[in-house]
This record gives sequence, structure tokens and C-alpha cells, in this order.
Amino acid sequence: MPSPNRNILMFFKKEDIPLAILGTILMCFSAVSTPLSTMIYGDTIGCLGEFYTGQLNYHEFITKVRILCGALMGIGAAKMILVWFGISVWMRFGEVQQLRARKQLFNKLLHEEIKWYDRKQNLMGNISQVNRCIEELRGGNAEVMAMLVQTFALIIALVIMSFYQSWAITLVILASAPVMAFSGWWFGRLTYKAAEVENETTAEGSKVLDWCLVSPEIVRVFNGKYVEFSKFKAIVNSSAKAYYKLANAISANTAVLKFLTLMMFVQAFWFGIYLMSKGTITINQLITCFGSCLMLGSTVSGVTELLAVLNTAHAAAGKISTFLDMKDKDKDKFDFRENLNIYPSTCNGNISFNHVYFQYPSRDELILKDITFTLEPNTMNFIIGKSGSGKSTIPLLLMNIYDVQCGSIEIDSHPIQLLDPKYITQNLTLVQQNPTIFNKSIRENIALGVSDFFHQLEHVPEHLISDAAEFSLLHDLIEDKGLDVQVSSSSLSGGQQQRIAIARAKLRDPPILILDEAFSALDFKNRNLLFDKIRQWRTGKTTIVITHEFNNIESEDYVILTEGGKVVSEGPFRVLQDEHFIQAYNFDETEVESQETLTPDYKELPKSIYYNYKTSPYILKDLENQKVKEEEKENIMGVFAILKYCSKSIETKWVIVVGIIISILNGATNPIFSSCFAQLLSSSIDASMGIGVNEELLKWSCISIGVAFFIGLSGYVSQFILAYASERWIVSLRKTLFERINGQDMSFFDSEVVKPAEITALLMNDTRDLRNLISEFLQLIVNLITMVLVGLIWAIVVGWKLSLVGIAFVPLVLILTGFYGLVLNSTENDYKSSIAKLENNLYQVVSTIKTIRIYNMLRYFSNSFDNRVHEVQNVGIGRAIKTGIGLAVNDLLASVATATVLYFGMTLAGRSEYTSNQFMQVVSLLTFTLTNASSLLSQLPEISRGQRAGTLIVKLLENSALSKVENNGILKPTVVPDNIITFDHIEFAYPFKKQRILCDFSCEIQKNELIGIVGESGAGKSTIVSLLTRLYGTHSNQVKFFDEDIASVDIDWLRYTIGLVPQFPKFFEGTIYENLTYGMSPSVQISYPLLEEVLKMVGIYDFVVTLPEGLQTQIGEGSNSLVSGGQLQRLSIARALIRRPKVLIFDECTSNLDPLNSQHIIELIKKQLAGNYTIIIITHDKEMMKITDRLIVLKGGRVCESGKYNQLLATNGELTRITRSSI
Repeated sequence: MPSPNRNILMFFKKEDIPLAILGTILMCFSAVSTPLSTMIYGDTIGCLGEFYTGQLNYHEFITKVRILCGALMGIGAAKMILVWFGISVWMRFGEVQQLRARKQLFNKLLHEEIKWYDRKQNLMGNISQVNRCIEELRGGNAEVMAMLVQTFALIIALVIMSFYQSWAITLVILASAPVMAFSGWWFGRLTYKAAEVENETTAEGSKVLDWCLVSPEIVRVFNGKYVEFSKFKAIVNSSAKAYYKLANAISANTAVLKFLTLMMFVQAFWFGIYLMSKGTITINQLITCFGSCLMLGSTVSGVTELLAVLNTAHAAAGKISTFLDMKDKDKDKFDFRENLNIYPSTCNGNISFNHVYFQYPSRDELILKDITFTLEPNTMNFIIGKSGSGKSTIPLLLMNIYDVQCGSIEIDSHPIQLLDPKYITQNLTLVQQNPTIFNKSIRENIALGVSDFFHQLEHVPEHLISDAAEFSLLHDLIEDKGLDVQVSSSSLSGGQQQRIAIARAKLRDPPILILDEAFSALDFKNRNLLFDKIRQWRTGKTTIVITHEFNNIESEDYVILTEGGKVVSEGPFRVLQDEHFIQAYNFDETEVESQETLTPDYKELPKSIYYNYKTSPYILKDLENQKVKEEEKENIMGVFAILKYCSKSIETKWVIVVGIIISILNGATNPIFSSCFAQLLSSSIDASMGIGVNEELLKWSCISIGVAFFIGLSGYVSQFILAYASERWIVSLRKTLFERINGQDMSFFDSEVVKPAEITALLMNDTRDLRNLISEFLQLIVNLITMVLVGLIWAIVVGWKLSLVGIAFVPLVLILTGFYGLVLNSTENDYKSSIAKLENNLYQVVSTIKTIRIYNMLRYFSNSFDNRVHEVQNVGIGRAIKTGIGLAVNDLLASVATATVLYFGMTLAGRSEYTSNQFMQVVSLLTFTLTNASSLLSQLPEISRGQRAGTLIVKLLENSALSKVENNGILKPTVVPDNIITFDHIEFAYPFKKQRILCDFSCEIQKNELIGIVGESGAGKSTIVSLLTRLYGTHSNQVKFFDEDIASVDIDWLRYTIGLVPQFPKFFEGTIYENLTYGMSPSVQISYPLLEEVLKMVGIYDFVVTLPEGLQTQIGEGSNSLVSGGQLQRLSIARALIRRPKVLIFDECTSNLDPLNSQHIIELIKKQLAGNYTIIIITHDKEMMKITDRLIVLKGGRVCESGKYNQLLATNGELTRITRSSI
């Protein structure tokens, strides 16, 4: 993929030339209408001078004026059509550039190698910001580009017109052009720099917000919400400072250009009247030349806003280019290899590794060291070894997800590097320990396994899906609603997720199947039953099982033993059973080094951040493609309704009031300048009749200069103040909503309407549009109201008859504005909604990239993305047409109003009802007022986007009132009672789910008791943990902690008191030290000797000290894949122990560990933790069950038996049933 240029036309292609040429022609022709109108306007004013001097009689005068005013209207109508089509074409052009950018971004993310993901930091935050930048790039290529083309064409036309009328006056007027150009360049440079900084800080904020949204359980359990808020607050404050600089630069540039533009009046009239007195030019030429130069100055001044948007788009292009240009340094090497594409006709399943060396891209140490082995084809092969021995790296290399540093891997004697990627994915299937579950039905989740063989999931035969589901023991999930029941990672237990993944593999039925710890979360019964079915299914096919358990290995199975990245032995299991390496796993012989017992302590506070987006099962709740009901269209709120609702979050109301007052003064000053303009025009008419006007000219020129300076200064102050207040407002909203989100219990995140990707985009990106409601709308509406009222009242005072004609247009302006606003609100809402769906599709690719590669789902996700693109295209076309006509009507309305007022004014002046002075004042005031009033239409697109963002913000505020579960409770018990935990007849179902997980569950746990909770997958074991850590609420007194209703206990104290080791260990992007101490109080000093002690206790110290940077080694996000599941699990245990809690909860804490390390942890719990902590163990491990004081066996969400392990086995009850096959 070629590196894109860093400019707003970075995605321009040759096929866009016709569209660009058509848009340019239309806008250029529309620009020509302006100097024509100016010339006709000058001729019309000239008619009045001719009438006063007797060159025309009244009838000739009125006839000529009527024709000229009709021509003005005709030109306005022609311009409307040209602008309508021109704007629509350029918006289509911008849409093409945007979709091309989104496709290139999507294709990059879909086809980048996994090592690219491993190396990238803050990937989710950057993607969120790139999405915003693409929208800004679209804006720079759409309406702004159209207006720039029109502006430059208009400048050329006006300069030609002005030079044609009087080259001398034109040169005098344009003397300030270099100053204008320098101002635009200087402030534009500042704008670009500030926009870049704002983009970068916003990306950082997106990362923090994403972490809180996709891993809410970790943030809550470890009391991380306080430090997350602290970090988020610092980031949004930094972003605000960047925006203040940006707003200051834009405001200053606008003020300077406004002042210089108004100063052209003085330059023009002083010199123009001098030339007219010399007879060099006529009044017609003076008015036309002056009008052209005035329009030229106004046009140049208007370029300020266009350049500000263009600079923002340019900064956005830089961000996009930087992201798209992120490449692996070894990319070229792989491009050469990809061209070979060997695709053998068959796959016999012969696999060999020959002297393979491998290290992960972002790590220095070798993971595999001279690995050499050959697997037995068409039979069961096992790869076993300790955690961190490199066994889980082998399937990643076999799937060609990573490339080896040295050596070769061959399938049927073909080097894997030369094989077609499709051959690998169609003949090899990998089932990983933490499988991907999409937010779809079970049917679709299974069918996705063969998405590369069928054009649509609906084409996958029903009986094949049913057979795969039955094979994988999914009856407990499909017995009520069948295969169409909707599932997600958060709604399924670990065992249920693994069974769906196995069903996927069964449907695919590949020649080579790799099972990487694919049964670790299953209970004994299902594990052994399912393995027996797999063994029968895979007869005569190559199967590789990566495990740390020996229960399912038969004597003739081929076994590879790994240790320290090397193969230490291989052969049939019957031969290897007597080897020392195997005997070392004998539990009875395992000794654990005696360590000093840690003293429980529960005082802690939060500390760090970031998350692993690829392994977090919760991210899929939003980011996976899902079938949802078509949402009802949002009713877009009015601007003032939004501001009223959010008034409490507007901290700087007094600043807004000051800004409004200054805006009122600024608005009132504009009609004053219009009056000065009228006086100068009147003086020019008098001068054309030979009347001396020097004193009048001097007086009104001096007044004009003063008024122009005040307009520029007040405009700068009001614009910057309101921009400052708007940013303070959205900063407050961001902080408020961030606190609200972190103040929710888990039921908030279980809702289908809570979509993390969209919330991140709303808070970090769309709030930029929201600030327009204060920075743009308030200033605009106040200015307009002031100008219209002052202008109309002044006009009525000077001449009421003509004023009534002008006032008649006001209702028309209001009606058109209101109607256009309604249409635009609906269109913008549809458009932004379609963009949100497109961006969600992009996020799901990132979150599931390994699964996409393993199952070759590229075509499915590409088709899904293309469908979203097609939807955006359709909505975008309608949006372009509707937006274009609204902006075009603005020009027509101004032309019709000007022509009408001018005609009636000429009639009154011809009848001598108005003097030339009265006529010029009223006409100038009305024309100025109506033109500015109609300009509101051009601002409506930005305001509509702000209204949509505001409506969604209000909706989020309404739906995120602080949860009582997460925030209530003040008790902090100081005495540890004998009965520390009580569950009393609990009935519980997850929010938005009908099925009850716990049914009349009751139990008591004593102080320092070691309790085991056992049950089949989905029996409710992990739900008990969620209730105990108050992730979900229960009825009053159903759960008691320290002899108090858990709902009345201080939530922070509760979580300080409980140390949790979750089933799926998650770590953020940071050092090992930062991860271990996450959530700890800054007042608690964690010494390195203490950390060393804990790491030794969990058996991971030797691994950590071998890392190049020890405890300061980075893990998290992509780096998490560089640490084995077992190593992450032991780090998770260390993270819980370092907190010195009163209660320890181990949720399947040994599921990822090899037998030796499992026994290490078992001995740790048994000899050092038991008796000093109250310990709850959720497990399927028999050895873990044996060390408990009491086992609680669950069935159907209730306690079916309780007692010692051996006692329960003797009763031949539920425990015996679920463990029978492994005993």
C-alpha cells in the first residue's frame, strides 16, 4: 500500500477528475453572478444620479430600474441552481474521499500482520481519533472545497471587474491584501499546530475511556475508577488548552481581516470621490468598482472560516497519513513471499519444525530455541509443558500468524512461508483458550466458522449447524429458544464459550485441528465427554492438543514435551511416562518453598490504566456485528432545550453572558457602519452632481474607521470568549459523563443500547460539534437578532414605507430557516448513524483480528463493511442534495430581497418621497440586514450536527444516573465476625435476561474458612463472585458481608477488603510493576522486596527477572500476547496478594497453569494463605477441591450438596457425577 500524502487530497484519484471538474465549473459560474449583480447594482444607483440630473425622465427611470432589478432576481435564481448542484457535487466528492479513506483504513487493519498489532500502543484510541479525522477530511473536501472554489473564482472575477471599472481605485483598495495574506498564513499556521495537539490528546482520552467501557469489571473490582478519572481529567484539560489556542488564532485572524475589509470603505471613497471630482470616472463606475472591491474584501474576510476548517482538515490528513503509514520494518520481505502462493491439491497432515528460533516482535528474548520435531500424521498429538515453555506459540507459528527468525516449518514437505494463506486457513483450524464470541445468535456464531466457504451465513446448511451444536454439548444453551438465541461473551461462562468455539471447528472439519487449552474452562464431566467425542471424530485426521494436563492422553498418543522454549523429549506417551520430566509433575512430590506469611491489609487506592483490547471478552459486547432491531429515529432536541438541560454543566455562565453582551454590541455596531456606508454613498451621489462633500467625507470616514476598529475588536473578544466557554462546557460534560459511566454497576454495560465504541466517539469526537451550539449558534443568533432589530428599527425611523417592504421578507427567512433546519436535522441524524455503524464494523475487526485470520473470515467482514459503505453512500447522496439546496436558497433569498427593496426604494426616491440620503440609508440597512439574516441558513449544517450530538449527550445523561449499587453504602466494619459472608435465599437473573442464574441460593462462609464452589459450566459460580464484589445488586439483606447488609457497606472499602483473581486475567498497557500495583493507594508504599516476595510465592519471579527490564517490562494490549496464559494467571494472583485483602477469591485460578505450577499455587493456598484469609475458590480442579475445608456444589443455581471432598465423593452425588470421568 503506497504511503498517502499528508494533504486533504491524499485520497484523490484520476476517476475523481470529472466530478471535480463539474463541481468547479458549477461553482465558478455561480461566482460570476456576484460581480454581475454588483455591476447591475451600480448601474441601478447610477440611474438615480441620472434621474436627479435630468438625463432620465421618471418613466424612463422606472422602466430601466425595473429591468435592472428583474435582472438581479434572474441572476439570483441562476446562482441558486448553480450553487445547489455545485455544493451537491462537491459534497459527493467529499463523500468519495471519505469512503476511500475508510476503506483504506479498514483494509489496512484487516490485512496487517499480527506483529503490527503487537507493536502498536493506544491502538483503539488512535482508531477512534482517525475516524474523527476522516470526518474532518470529508468536510475539507466537501462544502469547504466548494466554497473555496467559488471564493477564488469570485476573487478573480471581482478583481477583473474592479480593474475594468477603475484600475487606480482597485490598486488603492487592494493595498491591504498583503497584510491580509500574511495574517491568514500566520494564524493558519497556529491553527494547524493547535489542531494537531488537540487530535493527539483526544486520542489519549479515547484510550482511557475505552478501557473503562470495555473492562468495567476490572476498573470496579480494583477501585480503578478514581485514577482513571484523574487521568481522563488531565487529558481533557490538556485538550482544552490546545483548543483555546486554536480558537484564539481563528478569532484573531477573523478580527484582523474584518477590520481590514471595513477599512476598504474609507480607502475607496476618499480616492474614488477625488477621481470623480477630476472627471476621471463616473458615479456608475465608482459604485460598481467600490461594490466589487467591497465584495472582494468581504470575500477575503470570509475565507478565514474556510481556511480554519481547511487547516483542521489538513491536520486531520496528517494524523490519518501517520496512522496509515505505520508499517513493519520487515514488510518488504513478506511482500516477496506472498507472491509465491503454493496451493497443494491435498493435505495429508504431515507437520515438522526444523531448528526453529522465534521471538515476539516487541521482545528481545527468544521464546523458541532450536525447536525441532515431527508430528505423527492422521492421529492425536499432544504438546505439553510448563506455563511459559513456548507451547502456545507453536500453533501461532503453524497458522503463519508470526514468522520465525530462523529455521523452517513444513506441512507435507512444503515450507509454510510459501503456502497460500488460504490453503493454511482452509486446512488448519486453531481453537484457542479464550475464544471469540460474537454478539450474534448461536447459529451465526457457529456458521462463522465456515464463512469463507459460503457467500452468506444463511446458506450454511441447518443440519450441519445443528449437528455441530449437538456435538459440542450446547443443549443447555439451545433448549429454550433453539439456535437463534442471542449470546455474547459477557452472557456466557468460560466453558460455554469454549464449547461454541469447538462447534465452530467441528463444522469446519479441517484436515488439521489444533486445540490450544481449549477445555480449560470446562467442568470434568463435559471436558472428558467432549474430548472422547473429539477423539472419535478425529480418527484418521491430524489433531494437535496443547495442554498441561495428562488426563486425556492415551498410551499410544504422540507427545512433545517442551521446557524453556526447547523440545526435551518426544514419542508415544507410554514411552515417556517413566521419564523424569513427566514424573516431575507428580503432585505428591512437589515442594513449595516456605515463605513468610503476608499480613492481611485492605487499605488501598487506585493507580494506573490501559487495557488489552484483543483478549478482553467484554469488548465484543459492542464491537461485534450484531442483529438488532431497527432503532427508532431520535427526536432531535432544539438548541435551547439542550442548553437548558445541560445548564448545570455549564460552569462559565458569566463568561457566556459577557460574550453575549459583547456580541450584542458587535451586532448593533454593524448597522451603525451600514449607516456610515449609506452616508458615504450619499456623498458620492452629491459629488457626482458637483456638490462639495469634503467635510462630510472626512467626518464619516473618521467615524467609519472607529466603528470598523470596534467591530474587529468586539468580534474577536466575543468569538474567543464564547469559544472558550463552549470548550469549558464540553470539558465539564466529558468529566461528568466519565464519572457517571464509572458510577454504574455492571447492569448498565449489559444493556444492548450501551455501545462502548459509540460512546467513545460521542464523548471524544462528537462533542466537538456540540460546542458549536455556544461558540457558533449563540454568537450568530445574538448577532442576527441585534442586527435585524437595530437595522429594521433604524430603517423604520429613517423611512417606514420602504422598511415595511423589507420587513415582509423576515417571516419568509424564518420559515425557510425553520423548515431547512428540520430537514437537515433528520438528514444529519441518519448520516451520523450510518457512520457510527460503519465505525463499529471497523472496531470489530480490530478486536477479533486473530479469529478472523484463523478462520479466514476476511470475505465475510469485507462484505459486511461494504454493505455499511453502501448505506453511507445512499444516505450521503440525499444529504448532499438537501444540504446544497438549503445553501442555494440563501443566495436566491438575498437576491430577491435586494432587488425588491431596491426597486421600491427607487420608486419612492423617484416620487421625491425620499431624499437620496434617506434612500441610501434605508436600502443599505435593509439589504445588509436581510443578507445577514439569510446567512443563518449556511450555518445550519454545523448547528444540526451539534444538535444531534447534544441530543445523544442528553440521552446518555438521562440513562446514566449514578447507580445505587455502585455508590450507596457508608459502613466500614472494623471487627471481623465469625460469620464473614452470608447468602440468604438469593434469586438472581442478569439484567435483560429472563433465565435465572441463581435460584434460592444460600450459604454461609466463616472467618478464615477455605471454601470451594463447584459446578458445571453455567451453574452460577462466577455470578456469586459478581454479587460478592457488588458488580450487581441484590435485594436487601440477601448478601451479608462482615455481618452487614452488603448494600450498606462502603463500596470502596468492600473492594479493598476483597482480592480477586478473575477467570480471564486482564492487564493494561503498562509495566509489570504498574499492573501489580494497579488501584493501590499512593500512601501505601509497595517496596521491591515485597513484590519480589509475592512473585516468588506465585512462582513467576524467575520469569520476571529474566526479562530485559524486569518489573519495568511493558505488557498489555498487543504485548499481552507475548506473555503466556499461565504467566498472566500467576501475575493476576500476585496482583491480588499484594493488596493484602481480608477475603481472597480465586476464580479458576489454575485453569491456565501446567500441573507443576498448579500444584505450586495449591500448596501456596494450603500452607501459607489458608488460616490467614477467608478464601473462596471456584474450580474444576480436583487437587484444588481436596485442600478446601468445605465444598459447595451447585446445580441449577442452588446448593445441591455441601461438605468435605472425600465425604461428598462417598455419597455418589452431584460432585461424583461431574468428576466421575476424571477420577
